Amino acid sequence: MGMEPKVGTPKSPVSPPVGTLKVSLPTLPAEVEWAKDTLDQAWVALVALAEALVAPGSIPTVLDQAKAVLGQAQVALKGLEVARKALVAPAVALGTLGDEDPEWLQKYGASFEAAAAALECEERRARRCQRRFRTGHELAMGMMVLCAAVLSLDSVRAALGVAEDSHLLLALATVVVSCQVAWQGLGTSRRHLATAADNQRDVAQRLRHRAGLAVKAKDNAKSAMATNEATAAVLGQLEKVTLALETLVAAVTQDREVTPWGTQGQGFPNAAQALEDILVDLRESGQGHGEMARRLEVAWRALVGQGQGQGQDGDTGVALSPPWHGDTRVTLGTLGTPHVFPLGTPGPP
Repeated sequence: MGMEPKVGTPKSPVSPPVGTLKVSLPTLPAEVEWAKDTLDQAWVALVALAEALVAPGSIPTVLDQAKAVLGQAQVALKGLEVARKALVAPAVALGTLGDEDPEWLQKYGASFEAAAAALECEERRARRCQRRFRTGHELAMGMMVLCAAVLSLDSVRAALGVAEDSHLLLALATVVVSCQVAWQGLGTSRRHLATAADNQRDVAQRLRHRAGLAVKAKDNAKSAMATNEATAAVLGQLEKVTLALETLVAAVTQDREVTPWGTQGQGFPNAAQALEDILVDLRESGQGHGEMARRLEVAWRALVGQGQGQGQDGDTGVALSPPWHGDTRVTLGTLGTPHVFPLGTPGPP
């Protein structure tokens, strides 16, 4: 009689879960090489400014150069911080994906796949029942039309011994209506079953996809760890040297405000104290730079030896153990001359 309704809904594309972000092996940012070059320049500027304190005539030029390098270092520092954030951005976007268990996700996805298969099996059974009810509907409809035509003849009713108001046509009409209701109801059930099966399979596909990305995220985390550590190491060194250069530049500028260039007997007490703090900080952090750090210490020794590192009260009483002299301890004497004592022995009273 009628066309069989089309069952099932078109599968919607799998919406991109969090894991659809591409997981790629990170590479060392280009800002790292720039930061390394700037780090070397900052070391050179720091040592040059420290050495210039012994010969004040060259300080104005060296100070301007140090300020220029300081500006470059600050820019490089900001660029490296941005690059590091961009480096870890994929991991942040993936959230805790790397902490998930891929095997559990695969197993859970398989359970949804099995549920989808069971729903599809139920949908096929409903389709077979629907066909039977459709066949019954068509047979009952045909019999009702035939019987109505035959029973309309008086001779046939007399031969069959049935009355004109026979309940046969009413019974056939009831069968037709019942089959049609069952047929249409099964069509609705099939559509619901097909939709549910699609949803179950969609979830299964998401879980399988996420399991694969969890494996990739774990592998990527191992690779990113080394890159992030290398970037963080350069960032830490650049921060340390930039801060040291900024401190020394500020100290020299402050000394200049107290005694303008060319003043006879000009001293650099703030710069000497800044150098001492820088040396102590380098020793505690263990971020010496070989020859540059040695020259920085020599410059500080020379500055203190000229009597420029002491205050007006005489003895500063500050002990120093530079990282590049593991067996000595340096103490400022009453005349500003560094005295060296072996480690483990008491200093001057």
